[in-house]
Amino acid sequence: HRGRFVGREAEKEKEMIAEQLATPYEAALEVLLPWFRSSNTSECLIVAKCAGLMSGYHARWKDTDYRIDSVERVIASQVYNPASNCKSRTFTAAGKIDVSCTDTLGRPFIIDHKTTSEDITDPNATYWRQLVIEGQASHYMLLEWLNNRKVDYAIWDAIRKPGISPKQLTKKEREKVVFSGDYYELALNADQIEEFNLSERETPIMYAARLAHDCTIERPERYFQRRQVPRTDAEILEYAKELWQHADVIRVTLWQTERDKSLPVRNSGACMMYGSPCQFLGICSGYDSVDSGNWTNRASVHPELPVLEGDGRDVLTNSRIRSYQTCERSHYYKYELGIERVDAEERESLFFGTMLHQALEAYFLTLQHEQQRIN
Repeated sequence: HRGRFVGREAEKEKEMIAEQLATPYEAALEVLLPWFRSSNTSECLIVAKCAGLMSGYHARWKDTDYRIDSVERVIASQVYNPASNCKSRTFTAAGKIDVSCTDTLGRPFIIDHKTTSEDITDPNATYWRQLVIEGQASHYMLLEWLNNRKVDYAIWDAIRKPGISPKQLTKKEREKVVFSGDYYELALNADQIEEFNLSERETPIMYAARLAHDCTIERPERYFQRRQVPRTDAEILEYAKELWQHADVIRVTLWQTERDKSLPVRNSGACMMYGSPCQFLGICSGYDSVDSGNWTNRASVHPELPVLEGDGRDVLTNSRIRSYQTCERSHYYKYELGIERVDAEERESLFFGTMLHQALEAYFLTLQHEQQRIN
């Protein structure tokens, strides 16, 4: 669905792509290029954004010196009470680490990709202040520690979403493109020029070329920043306490829901977060119901963790914890009932994140194979 890799067979397919292609950037484009033929204009433009960004990303970070140890690795552990060392009888914890690495000093660390529309150039920007207390790094580092791999630090790999869109070209600009057959160092073939002539606007591939120029030559620091995230042992142990508390609170909430045959509380302030309605707003507001036929049960409540056994209802991820903190009712529908709309369409922001993440995954897998061939 939507070009996604799914399950173990997909993992083999990604490995094959990584082994066959010469550079990480080529591997990322291999994931994206088929979408330029999509009949959905919106999807095509989103993929063009990803392609332009990957060009800049490669230019920005290609000379970074570290060893790739694993890509998109799922890790899991029991949830322990640090005070008594007892383990939860209800939940385990899990997550998927974007990239695990070792630096030149032999220190293991993890990279987590982040996309944002906020300013990332100012080191004191609100975006970076919020990430200081973001639990995701602590969640992953605790899981690594419990699996006997002590991680020294994490790196937030921030990518800013483009603010530029496809533009209408002036008559003079159009004539120049047609005459030269070139647009921001992109050599256009006859079919691409014909497509351009029909619209008189930047085609998706032309837009990708201009964006690539902007984030590679003009303003790379605007689009790409990395920040090291240190976590002391004391901070990881503090998060272990928080994880135990999260597990206990969620367990009690679900138990009370079952006992009282009532639903968890709603948070009306979360109904329109991120500029779009919560997927369960229709049910909460009485315009829909769970048994209306508009909903189906997911095989796993953690589709991002395909290698986990079972339906995942006994697994705590950072995303699940944030979901509970945001709205207990939404968490109940998503992670306890495990329902999703039959006709659910992916929002543009989610589709952008999905495609960029797939491109980054292919990029780092290929970089890993490249390093292994050299060594």
